[in-house]
Amino acid sequence: MPPEKHIFRAGDADPSGSLRRQGGKTVFRAGGGKGDRPVKKAAAPGKSDAPSQAAAPDQTPPAPSRPVKLRRGPGPGEQSARAPQPRQAARSPGAAPRPAARPAKRKAARRGPLLPLCILTGLLALLLVCFAGWALDLPGRLAALTGPAASSSAQAGQEWPAMVGDRMVSEKPAKVVSLSPMVTEALLSLPGHEALCAVTEYCDARSTSLPTVGTPLLPRTEEIIALAPDYVLCQTPLAGPVQTALEQAGVEVIQLDTPADLAGLRQFYGQLGALLGGNETGRALGYGVIDRLESSLARYDAALPEKATALLLPDLSGLAATADTAEWTLLGQVFRHPLPDAADWLAGAGCLTDEDGENDLDEIRAADPDVLLVADTVSPEELADALGDLRAVQNGAVVWLDLRLTETLSPRLVFAIADAAALAYPEFAAAS
Repeated sequence: MPPEKHIFRAGDADPSGSLRRQGGKTVFRAGGGKGDRPVKKAAAPGKSDAPSQAAAPDQTPPAPSRPVKLRRGPGPGEQSARAPQPRQAARSPGAAPRPAARPAKRKAARRGPLLPLCILTGLLALLLVCFAGWALDLPGRLAALTGPAASSSAQAGQEWPAMVGDRMVSEKPAKVVSLSPMVTEALLSLPGHEALCAVTEYCDARSTSLPTVGTPLLPRTEEIIALAPDYVLCQTPLAGPVQTALEQAGVEVIQLDTPADLAGLRQFYGQLGALLGGNETGRALGYGVIDRLESSLARYDAALPEKATALLLPDLSGLAATADTAEWTLLGQVFRHPLPDAADWLAGAGCLTDEDGENDLDEIRAADPDVLLVADTVSPEELADALGDLRAVQNGAVVWLDLRLTETLSPRLVFAIADAAALAYPEFAAAS
């Protein structure tokens, strides 16, 4: 049997008391309860009048060797000795002990659910705080998603999928076909251009080793399908039958918008960079190509106190690029147009009808620019015969260039612009 416990209720006024059996324990009750106090015997003559205590018949004297355990406070369901004690009715020694602390247990049971409720309330408060922080940071997260370095479907550090044009590209393509000279020029300027497997008949000379599959408006559909490319890239919408045949063969078509300025050109290169190299790495490489081009042109723009005039001649028919053309998006950073009010390519009065061939170049002669940029399909002798009276021709301020560089807004055009700037601004060229 387990050893009996001796319990002393702290706070009783008198350390004397009685022992009784209660609930399987031997309880030492200090001073006893009302109605349980022993009757004092009259003191015999000559003896001490110290109080004596008679044990009840059902009590066992405590073992002298066992220490009395001191409880420092009331246990569950017990009342403090300092609180007013309820009056107890006297009961006979043989009566069954009255159940104690039952009402206290019911009270504890009622208080039991308070702890989970407090925990749940704390968790809800924490969720509200987190949601408030998430909502306050919403503008910053939207700006990060819509910025140039990230797409709306990509997360930080994620290369694929990547948004290119109106298509979501799930992985790096193995083969692509370009039906646009501008697309071909951009792809050849980026890492991963080995995926380019076919081009048009109008594309850059650097791609002559690749097979051609017709023109942007008249592609040869069967030859494209035979190459089994992942994507066909274009800027001009394809004819309905061509589009349908490619889609039925499992070839996706991506149409890209033609850029109208340097900002649009940057986005154009960024999308093609993402196609070849991933949403973040490839897109950043594409942006970098145009950023370097714009930085080079901006140095001229900032250093020139007054810009020289220039004209771009694609041929000797009387045409000349005007200030509102895509070509002047780049040329206008370094030169000013001699006829700023002219619009939609300068043309002589009869250059389109050949009624008056001698007057086709009159407007160009009247403009008399400081510098001429002429297509390399025109020979120096032809230029001298047609426009030998221009100051630029007489001073040797002529730069011959591949006209496809201007048509595609190629970053390589910066070299031709630098050559023209060296002719127009010799002091600046020497200083730089």
